[in-house]
Amino acid sequence: MQTTGRARPGLIQLWERQHPARRIFGGFVLLNLVGWALLMLPVSRQGSGAATWIEALFTAVSAACVTGLTVVDTALYWTPFGQVVILLLIQLGGLGVMVFASLIGIFVVRRLTLGSRITTAQETHLDGPGGVRTVVVSILRIALVVEGVVALALFARFWLGRGEDPLHALWLAVFHAVSSYNNAGFALFSDNLMGERPVIG
Repeated sequence: MQTTGRARPGLIQLWERQHPARRIFGGFVLLNLVGWALLMLPVSRQGSGAATWIEALFTAVSAACVTGLTVVDTALYWTPFGQVVILLLIQLGGLGVMVFASLIGIFVVRRLTLGSRITTAQETHLDGPGGVRTVVVSILRIALVVEGVVALALFARFWLGRGEDPLHALWLAVFHAVSSYNNAGFALFSDNLMGERPVIG
């Protein structure tokens, strides 16, 4: 027996039919919920037991929103697994903010007069159908390049300046490079980076 009419859309089709603003908001909510769930796992917390729901939720939202606010010591409370989760939340949240701001700029450009749109498109290279994708790829490329350069500098500092094990120094360098580029404020030292400040006089 054949069914009439269109089949009910799957989750992917339903997602693609949503307004871009709803997709951005939904993706952000999903990112926070996944981060919260991962930080609730016992493997994410030092010692026995799991983090409380408020500690995990606050940390996940703070990392994804790149606010830098913490209710526990990131260096001592979270395991390496938990710190990796926080790092990914910072990276995805920071990139999301940059992409969202860029898309707002694109939407504004589309509301300008024809002459202004031509000028802006020539300056920003948004004059093709793949303009949005080009912007996203450019943001990602710039972020990775800057974070890589900063990570190399910090690696040399932590390895040669502080005498850290090379692998640990690399992890510290990557975490703090991502955190600083995305303006997150998270650190893997109990005093944040106060111990790294230069001594004058």
